[in-house]
Amino acid sequence: MNWHKLVSTKCSSLSLITEAFNQLLVFALYFLALYLSSWVSNHLETVAQSSAIYLPAGVKLAFFVIFPVRFWLMLWIASRLYASYLGVYYSGEWSFDLFHGFFQELTYMAIVYSFKKSRWPPKITSNSGALSLILLAAFSASFKWFLFSSAFEFTTWLEGKQVLQYQLNMTLGDLTGTLLVAPALLLISQSYSLMPSRHHAVILLSLLALASIYIVSYLGHSDLYPLLRLCSLLPVIWFSYKFGIKGAIASALVSNTLIVAQAGLTQDATNTYISQLFILANSVTGLLVGTATNELKIKNNQLQASNEKLTALLEKNKQLAKRMVTVQENERKYLSQELHDELGQNLTALKTDLTVLSIAQRNNENTLVEGLKENAKAMYDSVYQIMHHLRPRELDELGLEQALKEGRFNSLLSKASIKYVAEINLSSAISDEHQTAIYRICQEAVTNCIKHSTATELRLRLLAHEQYIRLTIMDNGKTKTTLQESGGFGLSFIEERVIALGGTCTVTEIDGFKIEVYFDI
Repeated sequence: MNWHKLVSTKCSSLSLITEAFNQLLVFALYFLALYLSSWVSNHLETVAQSSAIYLPAGVKLAFFVIFPVRFWLMLWIASRLYASYLGVYYSGEWSFDLFHGFFQELTYMAIVYSFKKSRWPPKITSNSGALSLILLAAFSASFKWFLFSSAFEFTTWLEGKQVLQYQLNMTLGDLTGTLLVAPALLLISQSYSLMPSRHHAVILLSLLALASIYIVSYLGHSDLYPLLRLCSLLPVIWFSYKFGIKGAIASALVSNTLIVAQAGLTQDATNTYISQLFILANSVTGLLVGTATNELKIKNNQLQASNEKLTALLEKNKQLAKRMVTVQENERKYLSQELHDELGQNLTALKTDLTVLSIAQRNNENTLVEGLKENAKAMYDSVYQIMHHLRPRELDELGLEQALKEGRFNSLLSKASIKYVAEINLSSAISDEHQTAIYRICQEAVTNCIKHSTATELRLRLLAHEQYIRLTIMDNGKTKTTLQESGGFGLSFIEERVIALGGTCTVTEIDGFKIEVYFDI
């Protein structure tokens, strides 16, 4: 028992140490990211203490979106330490006040928390998540500079329209910096554990080539910069389509970094403000097109997987149908053989005995014997019909070609006054299962022609090749019974036979009735 307590205590201590280390690590990363982004932003100032592209806003939003609530206290402390650093940078005075701007920061956390817990949390893996991220960036920036403007010291030396102009500038600076940095940090947080792959190498090499083209073009002809900045959206769209959200964010980051670098070199306020619009356009387009492409690829992969499953099930069903038809034909063959060997022979013997009895009593007419003879003949004909339906014996005795040309079909159509023409070309052997299917299809077609049409001619064409079998049955009549009245069982029977063997069946009713069957061997 003591041993279990000791182990439990050690595990708790280890968990606390691990949690403390993670908290300190997040603190250090956040402070370092704020410091570096602040250093870059300070070199982009076109107006004193007013960065047109404020990168720390993007760092802040990304860290609050990425890390759970239990890390937010450490992020708050790091931000206050960062504010103290800014005080030293601008005024040379150190002042660390943990509760300065407390309600503003609390409101900011509440906004981020409400977005994270909403139906569409900000993320870069879906189109709705990307829209949520854009809305969060716009809402948090505007909320900060418009509703809490009185909390900032700059309002003491700005009045009237200057305050509104300054608020708009700062809001736009925060929004630009957020959409420039936050998507990249979110992508890194989701992909840091992934091993580099060929896919990542292709993206990296393509981006290096793109950056080289931009830099060489700018250094050779600086007057082309407005055109290069205008064309910066094209690679973002292409990378978004080709590589999804990774390519979108990476290409937007490269294009926007080059725009930011040029803005920092020129220090021209007008040029910087125009650059803001291009940065926003690149970032928003990359997020929306990249996430849409990602979702489309996911849906396509799911659809392809579903199609593969359906194809496998269809093939399995075909094999089962084929097996079912084979079993059915074997059973029919067995029953036909049994009827022929047992009942057929007994009926034949009965007919013979009745004939002998009739001859023996020739001088004495016996109506009972004549009636028995008629009944025996009718029974024999019925059994013969059943045997033929179960298993066409002429197919076994004559073969497929002779059975189709000179067998039962010819006699049935002749009795119905329908001209029968059979054209058969068997350049390759046909398997037993295909022979049975072809005969059954022809049997159904002949029956339908006799019972349900006004045809005067029926043509049958059979072509057997090494790679395919083509069967065509057509008559010149019009149906006198609708499929609803007849039940449509004949055509369904034909389709089932064809599908079971992996073939295709086409039925047309133009100038007669035509059935085309194709088997791919």
